[in-house]
Amino acid sequence: MVDKKKDTTELDVFINIIDKAYQGSSFQYGKETFRLAPTLVRPADFHRKPCNAKTSYEHLLNALDPAFKTLATSEVYRADTGWIAKGVNGYKGYKIRQITVGEEAFLLPNISKQPTVGIDTSGYHSNTDTIIIICSIPDPDGAYLWLEKHLKLPKDLQNNEFHWSKLKHKYKRVLLDNFELVLAVCCDCLLAIKSNILFAHKGKMGDVFANLVEGCFSGFENVPNQAEFRANLKQRFFRAVNRVEVHCDDDFTPLAPDKVVRLLVQTLAKHGSDYFESYTPLFATLYSHESKSIQIADIIAGMIKTVLESKETTLLNPLPFDARKLYRQSKQLPKAYFWVVGEYL
Repeated sequence: MVDKKKDTTELDVFINIIDKAYQGSSFQYGKETFRLAPTLVRPADFHRKPCNAKTSYEHLLNALDPAFKTLATSEVYRADTGWIAKGVNGYKGYKIRQITVGEEAFLLPNISKQPTVGIDTSGYHSNTDTIIIICSIPDPDGAYLWLEKHLKLPKDLQNNEFHWSKLKHKYKRVLLDNFELVLAVCCDCLLAIKSNILFAHKGKMGDVFANLVEGCFSGFENVPNQAEFRANLKQRFFRAVNRVEVHCDDDFTPLAPDKVVRLLVQTLAKHGSDYFESYTPLFATLYSHESKSIQIADIIAGMIKTVLESKETTLLNPLPFDARKLYRQSKQLPKAYFWVVGEYL
């Protein structure tokens, strides 16, 4: 039987290592201070055998008490009451997230107090299709830190912000080579819409934007397996944006960003022709250089636009668009894609 006092102490060490390693901070363990470089922690790190350490983080792992490692072999993974489960649920005011990329699992601190949503576009200033990104960001501070410290992305010196268009090719390549990891660290779900409608639209821009969103979820009510799937997916995105601070760049002229946010939440709240689930849009009145969420969405929009244009293998799932929604505004039907961490439904 595990001693509760000891279990609490070891759990503190577990949570602190995840936090300090991710942020690249110093960590005191025993009589030693380990100056850690920004590192993604794996669950197996806490009970792996000593290795020929090359980094400060590996020196720390080697220095962990053998009793700690023995306890970690069972307590890290125990369902409901294990260290990961306790960290995900919240422990002494701290939370962690677990992400899976391929067959690799990683543990991240949840630095932000609240999730956000970022809306941005890529390709808006050229006469081509525009990619519109609606991205749910569970930890904007943590995602921003990862781009800044782990990937060492440079910022636009003029405005001190991340811009995909301002990145050199080598940095774009790093992002694209780590496409799945970038999505998993930065998002828990996203919707991407590829369309030229922002240039070629006819009619009110508000109606056009609402139809762009609604067309991703409607029109397949009589298709086997699609009706329930689309309804559940729409509800997933509604939960992500409702009563959550939404950051939106000014890319939808003449539609103001706050109007974009209201239309997005309202459209996702709609059921059938006249019933709306209770909804509350929350618009963040920040410019892009003030908003980490807009900058994160900008990077993701640039990545997705590049991947779709180059036809590289992508983890994005196609979402056939409802042709009825915009047939009067554009001859070219939008293409939609989604990504959701874990199970779709």
